[in-house]
Amino acid sequence: MRHRILEPLTATDNLVLLFNAYLRGLSTFDMVTVPRESMRACNALFTQQEAGKLPKYPISDQARRYYEMTVLSNSLHSLHRSIAGALRLLTTFLTTYELDLTRYAAESRMRSIDEWGSEDESDWEPDGFDEEGQVWKVTYKDDPESLAPYTLHHDLAQFFAGYDERGEFIGTSRAQDYAVYSHAVATQTELSLRNFFTQVLGKELSISRVEPDGTTSPVSLADQIEDELNEDIVNANLVAEFNAVLTKCEELAQIYHTMPLDSLPLYLQLHGWLNTIVHEIPRFEAPRGFAGLTE
Repeated sequence: MRHRILEPLTATDNLVLLFNAYLRGLSTFDMVTVPRESMRACNALFTQQEAGKLPKYPISDQARRYYEMTVLSNSLHSLHRSIAGALRLLTTFLTTYELDLTRYAAESRMRSIDEWGSEDESDWEPDGFDEEGQVWKVTYKDDPESLAPYTLHHDLAQFFAGYDERGEFIGTSRAQDYAVYSHAVATQTELSLRNFFTQVLGKELSISRVEPDGTTSPVSLADQIEDELNEDIVNANLVAEFNAVLTKCEELAQIYHTMPLDSLPLYLQLHGWLNTIVHEIPRFEAPRGFAGLTE
């Protein structure tokens, strides 16, 4: 049976690569955080803690870490979904509606009423007869009051902070909200094979690598340390880019919430930044080494 808290994202864009590399850097935490107790043991541990008998590692601490990591995994999936969804909608506005805000809202209104109906009689007008009698069609309207629930700004709301009290949207969380786990990602080589076995055994462990021809050759201590230093640089860059994305999301949410509803330049700015986040940030391959996600 596979036990995992941190589920990798399944898309292939650059933002997914960033988030998956970040999650992979936490996979050692994942392994030690997944509960291994039976239900009987779990109930006993909570009962003991409620009675004031605190073990070295209280189950409440373990439960908090499990909950936090579940929230973290869900948040990155939801944040990607919000960013990609907002980008998709803005791209459609640019390509299909050619930057025409009125056309976008008017056609959205007619499509929505045609699909879901309306109790407002002014939304319908006669359209001839068929064998069943009078036929009705949606009345075209382009006044601001009628189009208010169908504007581009209104449709973008579902992707930005403030849409719902629960869940992750663009700008909901800040980089510092992930700080504890970002530090773990940046310093994950502290849990490398060399460091892990040195701490456990009290001595250096010889490590071998598999060569292309299938033979193995020893990895010198100097090479192991050099690999760790190189990975430290990659991991530091990974966390810096992760923080930059979250900071930019805060800025984009601020733009969205304060912009005039008819500001084409700001819609274009949102589209440009979202496209950069999804497709143009550096590509981060998942870090290698001991702290790796496995299927």
